[in-house]
Amino acid sequence: ILHLSAKDVTPDRDAKLAELKALIARKAKHPSTNKLGKLKRKVLVFTAFADTAEYLYENLHEWALKELGLHSALVVGTGENRTTFRPAGYIRHTDYNHILTNFAPIAKRREKIPSMPQDGEIDLLIATDCISEGQNLQDCDYLINYDIHWNPVRIIQRFGRVDRIGSLNPSVQLVNFWPTPNLDQYISLKHRVEARMAL
Repeated sequence: ILHLSAKDVTPDRDAKLAELKALIARKAKHPSTNKLGKLKRKVLVFTAFADTAEYLYENLHEWALKELGLHSALVVGTGENRTTFRPAGYIRHTDYNHILTNFAPIAKRREKIPSMPQDGEIDLLIATDCISEGQNLQDCDYLINYDIHWNPVRIIQRFGRVDRIGSLNPSVQLVNFWPTPNLDQYISLKHRVEARMAL
């Protein structure tokens, strides 16, 4: 029965995916401005599962490029990283560090790496928690948690990728996709995570 119900949820009938698209489009069409006056259209989307990340990339990358002019990338701990950002003559475009550097060229000091492309960048990064620690991605000021990890510390680590000391962003925004009310009533995830983050 679960399989029969789930197979009816296709990308064109996926309300959660539609809401994610609306959030990305709003950020792209109404970018913020950093302290240097540069427009910020970047969006970092975190999800706990590689399968979900791949699903999102498959259903967003062409749309983001054609409709919004945003280059996208996928970074997962296992599996294949992908991106629409492929500068001419640049062969390492799917390398983990190269994707992150082209997503955050200021924070990662791309101008000091002659082997990297110096024009263009990635504006939409979809990733699993493989990048939730130790990465400085503060070129971005808009982070979306497509799913909420049961461990609130993981949410704080995700947010720490963009909320960093010395940031050029006057503010950063965190958007959470919470479980449905029925599911949350059962697992109390929203209350537990918010209480732990407040602590």
